[in-house]
Formats: sequence, structure tokens, C-alpha cells
Amino acid sequence: MYESIDTNKLDKTGRFQLDDIALLSYQSADGSNENPKSISIRSLVMEINLYESLEGPGIYGNVIVADGQAVLSHLPLTGYESIEFKLATPGCSKGYDFSTMTGHPMHIYKISDRQPTTPGSQIYMLHFCSKEMLSNEMTRVNRTMTGTVDQMVIDIFRSDIESTKNLIVEETKGIHKFVMPRLKPFNAISKLAANAEPMKYASSGMIFYEDSTGYRFRSIENMLAISGAARPVVAKFQQKPRNVKGGTGETDIIKEMQTVDSYAIKDQFDTLKNLSNGVYASKMVTHDIFNKTFSELDFDYNTYFPTIFHTEHDGKGGMTDNKGQLPVFNYKDNKMISDKPEGTMNFVSTTSKVQNEYEGPEGERIFPRALAQKLSFKSQVITLNARGFTGLSVGDLCSFEVPAYEPPGMDNPLGIDPYMSGRYIVRKIHHKISTVKDNHSMNLELIKDAVRVAYPEENLDILSKKENQDSLTYLQYELDDTIIDIAGNNNDVTA
Repeated sequence: MYESIDTNKLDKTGRFQLDDIALLSYQSADGSNENPKSISIRSLVMEINLYESLEGPGIYGNVIVADGQAVLSHLPLTGYESIEFKLATPGCSKGYDFSTMTGHPMHIYKISDRQPTTPGSQIYMLHFCSKEMLSNEMTRVNRTMTGTVDQMVIDIFRSDIESTKNLIVEETKGIHKFVMPRLKPFNAISKLAANAEPMKYASSGMIFYEDSTGYRFRSIENMLAISGAARPVVAKFQQKPRNVKGGTGETDIIKEMQTVDSYAIKDQFDTLKNLSNGVYASKMVTHDIFNKTFSELDFDYNTYFPTIFHTEHDGKGGMTDNKGQLPVFNYKDNKMISDKPEGTMNFVSTTSKVQNEYEGPEGERIFPRALAQKLSFKSQVITLNARGFTGLSVGDLCSFEVPAYEPPGMDNPLGIDPYMSGRYIVRKIHHKISTVKDNHSMNLELIKDAVRVAYPEENLDILSKKENQDSLTYLQYELDDTIIDIAGNNNDVTA
């Protein structure tokens, strides 16, 4: 991705191309109800913030406006306006096109932080979002749907949300029948995603999101693999001194673009939360109220882990082998944490099959797998700041070498963290364009579900053999009586 940058057009990191920024009112400029009233605010915009997320239903953002031209008087903003602009990194063919030429301008939905600065001037923030996010709030899906999940998603996206944007879908297994009881379109798609299984992969659960190319419905595993092998990274981030000259005496723009200004390890693990949420193990209990039957299905993280692709792999492009976030160790009584499913109980009624039917993957099998896979990515989260680049999207794979907090030595000659370093999925992107400083930067949130170097195995019982076995149990009232007796005796002595 970064290697495709035309360095003849990008002479310095942080550069950006920003076309005219215009506000378009629902009012007509000529009274014909055909031509919207438009006003340019390019010279008034101080900053643009643009957000992408795998967890969000669309792209959104805001612009900070220093208004000395009374725009709000000439073009009253009521929350039904559009904003159009184009943003791209010079030398990059990929960028954001929110122009009326494409038919996909962003829509203003809020004004905030409005305050005067000087006489005749004020500053405020205009918030905008994708049209689809507004359509979602005005529409309900209320019908029976039959077919593959990917076809149902296409139907909702085109018929209910009425979007004309590009939509890339991953094929799913099985024929389903779902009754949608007046659900908002995005909620309906979430319901479908929770019961979907990708055609070419063993993982469960799908994700619906928007990036600069349009909307996408795909599995996490598709982000990690391609044609049966690990997907290559599109960026190799690292922290090092900037403006280091190469052999030619010139700055390497490609490497400079991938040099990190700062980073932070946001999350590394949360065993208590993972146990509570069923990441390591869970028990699914299904019941049929009509037939008065029930069944149980146990989920084991260590058993499921080797069957799917992960951020790390075996070095040959294949699946990960024994590099999970859960170390292999004897927790208690020759049992691992993943052998204890009773910690998390999930109850599902199969009575819904009276209305919702399917051929292929069953929801009671999909649910614990999908939940564990998604939540496992939240155990290793890194945020980093880098120079802005519109060629990067959420869902892309990148690598980052996390510096070790120790001098390089024999045990760690590369000076990097062996567990936190490696391959990551880009979960969130925040583009920040400062027209005042003429600079484009971005904040990335990266996630991973595996470690590069396997954790050491441990066969010792880490719990039962190390605890104090001489603990006692007391009754509170007896303890209170003891305290009273002691206090009384002390009073007798002092008297």
C-alpha cells in the first residue's frame, strides 16, 4: 500500500490535497427546487476530523469553522444540509470523495461549541455523517427474508437504506429464513451477521462497516487470510528517528510515512473480563419450549484456536500454531482455564426456529465462536500516531515493532517486545487535517488476537499448591463478642 505512493508527487510527509469545501442547503438558490444553495467555507475551515471504525455503521467527522463571514446568517443551518469535499494524500490513488459529483456528500447533523471570538467573528464545530446513518434512523425492516445472509444484507442495503454506494460482500454458508420485526436496517444486518458463517473460512460472525471505498460485509478471518494463506501487511510501522538520510543522501519518504510519532499500549490483557465474557470457555444451553428438550454445547478456546487464521501465523503463510493469548498451563487439578466452561453460561431458545429457519451453520454453534473471536481482539490494543495517509483503511493488516523496555542484549538482540510486536488489524482511524498548520496526521487503533512468540508452557498446578491451606472461617457475631470481651477486660484493668 505505502509502496504504491508516487514519491514524485509527495515530497514531504503530512501533505494533503483538499478541494473546495462547500455547504449545500436544502433551500433552492433560484427558487426552482432543483439547485441547492451553496456557499464555500474552504477559507474558514481550521480543522477537519474524519473517523473510520470497524465497529461503526458509517464514516463520520467534524469541521472546525472560524466564521467571520456570517455564514450561519446567509445560509441558515438546520440539520438538513450537506457538506462536500475531497481529501487525498498526494501520490496516492485512494482517498475520500464526498462530492455531489459522486452523489455521496456527507450530511450535517449537529452544530456545537459555538462561541464568539472577536467582534463579527465566531467559531463553531459542524458535525457530519454518512447519509446511510440518517436513513437508518428513519427506516424499519418489517418482513420475512429468505436466502443466504449475504444476499439479505444486499437487499436491506439497497432496498431499505436505499444506498447507492459501493458494497462489497463476502459469501456466506447456508440458506436462512428470518422474520425481521420492525428492526432498524443496521440492527437487522447485525442480527444477520451474528448468524452468518463465511463461505471459505471456519470462523463465525461477520462485520459490517464503511471505509473510503464504500460499505463492506466480511469476516474477520477474511481480513487475515487470502487464498488459503496469511494476507500480507500493507504497512510496516516502526518507531525510529525521523529524517534519517539513506545511501543517496535523500530522505526515504516511504519509510518516513511509516515512522510512528508516538504510541501507547492501550490494553494488553484482562483475564477477569475475558473469563466473564466467555473468551476462553463457555457453555451454550439451548432449549425448545414446545418439545421440552434442551442441550448443552461447550466452547474451548484452545481447541477452536488452531482451526482459524489469526494475526500471527507459522511463518509460512499458514495458520497459527500454539501462539494464542492464553498460555498453556495447568490452572488447577490438571485442568486449563479453557476446560472450565461453567464460568460463562449462554441461554438460547431454539423455539425461534418456528419462524427463523436455516440450513447450514447453526446459531448455537456460531454464537460462542463469534463472541470469543471478536472479544479476543480486545486483549491486545495499541494506539499510534503517524503521518496522514488516505490509502490506509480499517480492516487493513499492518505490522508494528513495539520497542522493548530494556537495552538490547543477548536475550533480546532486536530490542523489541516479542509478544506485543507483530501483525495487527486496523480497527479505527482518525484523520486530523489542520489547515492552519498545513498538516495531516492520523491516530490508529490496532488490534491483534495472537502473539508472535508462543508463551512458555507450565505443567505445575499454579493454584492449589501455592495457597495457604490453614485458613479459618469465623462467625461475625462471635467475632463481635470477642471484641466486646476484650474491651471489657481492658476497662477493668484501667479502672
